[in-house]
Amino acid sequence: MLSAFGLSELEEKVYLELVRGRAGTATELAPRVAATVAELDHALDALARAGLVRMVAGRAGATPPDLAIESLLNQRMRELQEARVGLWDWLRQQRPADPMDQDVQLVVGVPAIMQAFDQFLRGAQEEVLGFDRPPYAAVLQDNPTEVEMLGRGVAFRVVYDRRGLERPGAAAHIGRFVAAGEQARVAANVPGKLAVADRRVALISFPARAESIDPWALVVRGTTWVEVLVALFTEVWDRATPLRLAAASEGVDDVERQSTPTPVDRQILSLLMTGLPDKAVASQLGISLRTVQRRLRQLMDTTGSATRMQLGWFIARNDWL
Repeated sequence: MLSAFGLSELEEKVYLELVRGRAGTATELAPRVAATVAELDHALDALARAGLVRMVAGRAGATPPDLAIESLLNQRMRELQEARVGLWDWLRQQRPADPMDQDVQLVVGVPAIMQAFDQFLRGAQEEVLGFDRPPYAAVLQDNPTEVEMLGRGVAFRVVYDRRGLERPGAAAHIGRFVAAGEQARVAANVPGKLAVADRRVALISFPARAESIDPWALVVRGTTWVEVLVALFTEVWDRATPLRLAAASEGVDDVERQSTPTPVDRQILSLLMTGLPDKAVASQLGISLRTVQRRLRQLMDTTGSATRMQLGWFIARNDWL
């Protein structure tokens, strides 16, 4: 049970005995766990270093499990994180310098692709670049790995295909990532599903062409291919429209008009700038079509715009998005 935390079989047996029974010395505990005194001394020393037991006058007592296990878990997570960073550094040093060296791995099936994508994200140290577009193999769901990586300071830049914004709840879904720090843009025709980590490894996903065929993906390493994919991303990113989505909890307020748009205004304008019709914008934000059109009318009156095209010029000129 506790081997996952790095405890040996004897160390786990001693700790569980102390939790169930009374404190004791190595000599007293030895017959209770069928071990020698020397083995008990070694096990108690390891348990004390891990914070699972306290030694008082040569007698060992168990630290309360709820406190001890939580501390041990945090320590184990720190050790694994340090080991991962060290492993990536070692891999970078071992990778051949030949720019033509390539490594391509095939991944087949939704579960395998999702697992590979999660591992792919967790391997990023600085930046992740991505394309997102239909078709989708799963329903909308949060990506806790991305939120975790954003919290650690890893930058995310993602271009979403405009068709993906037509899915119910898509704006709120993307808005949670934007609130966490993701830079998001929208393009009319994103060429494919792509993710690039630290400009050294890429994951390209391909949809199934028939129901009987599983979707598949390629994990690509190698300077030559990755540089091409980064160049493709950069070209699409430069042409894409920025998304400014407020947090999902933002409500539609009727405050007096100011010289800058409210968070809800930014949501409406950002989605409209991607090319979505008024009805689709209202659906994404969970508000009525009448409210969308009223807010736009108020913005046009505030900016002195006679048409939506003039409003668009005003938005661009004043950097509202």
